[in-house]
Amino acid sequence: MKYLGKAFWIVVLLSASLTSCYAPKEVYKSTGDIVVLDSVRAPYIDSAVYYQVESYKKALDAEMNEIIGHTETQMFRDIPQGLLNNFVADLVLNKGNEAYRPSDGQAIDFCLLNYGGLRSSLPKGNITRGNVFELMPFENEMIVVTISGEKTKDLFEYLSRKNNWGMPVSGIQLKVKNNEVIEVKIQGKSLDLSRNYKILTSDYLATGGDKMDFFLQAISYEPLNLRIREVIIEYFVNQSAQGKIAKSQIDDRFIVIE
Repeated sequence: MKYLGKAFWIVVLLSASLTSCYAPKEVYKSTGDIVVLDSVRAPYIDSAVYYQVESYKKALDAEMNEIIGHTETQMFRDIPQGLLNNFVADLVLNKGNEAYRPSDGQAIDFCLLNYGGLRSSLPKGNITRGNVFELMPFENEMIVVTISGEKTKDLFEYLSRKNNWGMPVSGIQLKVKNNEVIEVKIQGKSLDLSRNYKILTSDYLATGGDKMDFFLQAISYEPLNLRIREVIIEYFVNQSAQGKIAKSQIDDRFIVIE
């Protein structure tokens, strides 16, 4: 046994010395290929995995297929404004006004969201939780950003450019011609360059998303800790509880004069 013990330690020491003599290897080339896994190449189902996934799928399907509200008509996003654009911006602004508690007493002036954030339409009739997840699959949250009057002017100039038409807005009336602002009202009043404005938006846009650089030099950022998707779901649930059907309309908030 004594000799066996010595032999063991000799092997360990030799192994260590051998491995330590070589410099670490570096990968100089890597290749990849697509490995198709389908019913032809993998005809057998792993029953343990299948039943585990299936149990989660059933629970998730039940949650996503729950009817949470109803709409009067199908809502699409559109430019320069659409039923869906206006619907989402209005309900987000209403929730923001309800939740925001300004330390300086100044309320939210208007809401600005992004067109690309609306990923699907809403059907006419029954609305499920899954419909809202399809509409708003992101984890974006609501935030109040305070910017100067000059930066607010930059914001409207940004909206006036054709490739930016359709951004969901609420609380403003904007008229555009030849990619220029010809008239703007905020809560019914003209833009005042000498004052600051509070814009309710998403955390994505607040950090300069969609090239909204005017938010990068903000005076303050005040997160509301409200996920936009959950706010939409809450709206439908509350409307349904009151026996109301969700509606939207096209109005004068964003007009392009040809």
